Amino acid sequence: MSKIMKRVLVALAAILAVAGVIVWLGPRLLGAHVRSRLEAGASAALGMQVQVGGRAALRFFPGLHVTLGDVHIRNHGAAVATADEVQLGIELNSLWHKDLVFESVRFKNAKITIARDKEGRFNIDRPPHPDSSSAAAAIAQVSMADSSLFYTDAQFGNDFSAQSCSVELRDLTLAPAAPADNILKSLSLTGRLSCAQMRTKNLAGTDVKTSIKGTDGILKFAPVALEILGGRGSGEVTANFTAAEPVYHVHALISKLQIADFSKTLTPEKIAEGALDFSATLTLRGTPKSGVMHTATGEASLQGRNLVLDIGDLDKEFSRYESTQSFNLIDVGAFLLAGPLGIAVTKGYDYSRILKKSEGTTTIRTLISQWKVERGVAAAQDVALATPQNRIAMKGELDLVNDTYDDVTVALVDPQGCPRVEQKIHGSFRKPQVEKPNVVTTITGPARKLLNKGKSLLGAKCTVFYVGAVAAPK
Repeated sequence: MSKIMKRVLVALAAILAVAGVIVWLGPRLLGAHVRSRLEAGASAALGMQVQVGGRAALRFFPGLHVTLGDVHIRNHGAAVATADEVQLGIELNSLWHKDLVFESVRFKNAKITIARDKEGRFNIDRPPHPDSSSAAAAIAQVSMADSSLFYTDAQFGNDFSAQSCSVELRDLTLAPAAPADNILKSLSLTGRLSCAQMRTKNLAGTDVKTSIKGTDGILKFAPVALEILGGRGSGEVTANFTAAEPVYHVHALISKLQIADFSKTLTPEKIAEGALDFSATLTLRGTPKSGVMHTATGEASLQGRNLVLDIGDLDKEFSRYESTQSFNLIDVGAFLLAGPLGIAVTKGYDYSRILKKSEGTTTIRTLISQWKVERGVAAAQDVALATPQNRIAMKGELDLVNDTYDDVTVALVDPQGCPRVEQKIHGSFRKPQVEKPNVVTTITGPARKLLNKGKSLLGAKCTVFYVGAVAAPK
């Protein structure tokens, strides 16, 4: 027999052997028994109902893979997740043992839905089992393609979605005996995340990208990059799950945020244009059930120059204020001076009144809005703006937990920082109570000059309202 023929026979024998293995393994891998094993194992691990509604397919090269179609996860009958396709890379030796070992898990077109009802119950809640713990796990690769997450909150109305996302995770490990109610406490991994869009109730970011690193329950997303409000966002987020309550550290920047895009979150009509720079550093702790906003601590700021307000000529309004008493200082303060917190505090504000404006526009030469946040209450540190002829400043606190204005005052101030006109706002963000303006000193041109000259001659002093970085117009 020639060497060529021997090689052909050896090749045929090998092919027949592989075919025999496939014929023998096929029913065991693809039959109802193995499918039920996968459903039962996944259901036990998640504490929910896992069902494979589609076909199962087997592939041996480059490794042993089972592909499952139309996978559904339910909890007490409510849908939690679906996936058009789940591909499992299985360690061959684990076929002979009770528990299968997965080398890789890939999801295609997965949709995850997390919801909280008005009573605060989540659709992923499970009955407590104090003595339960998860088994150790190690998966070399977990990936998701063209997948989405949707979170709805009927109790607080804080909705969130992440759509058209791709996730690549490597070296995912879970320490043995991890508590079943907090497996993140012992989770480690590295990877990348990208989403075409992330959206909250008021804001939307696009082209979101970040790297992920998790070590023993501490997850870090850095750097984070996205497009938001016409500007370029960046930052990092660290989530620490090792303590009794999770702790979150957030550092965020938005460069050249477009105020026109910001105003669209409040009203479809044009209010202003120009670019702003935003920054925030916050620490929060807690869970969605316990609430996190009441723990918020840190600082936030918004700064910009040469902005254009399309709500009339403010300097003209201020010059004739005594005779008309028609302009509302809060109209300017609520929109601009709240700065980085503007979306939160202006959600109930009446913008139809602002848009009933006089002719003309106003240039904001300088805007500074700096806030210190402590236990969910933001206190104004340096909050003011300057037009070509006037300065407006804000003092007070914003209670972000109870959604209320606390002793907030907006004032038109003179070059010495003394108030000429003051106006207070209090009550809830949704239904604020705006008091009538209080004219402290005359603000007409000639009278103002005479008053300032008289103060200088008599050495009179005022109660200074503003001493921040926004300089008085010359």
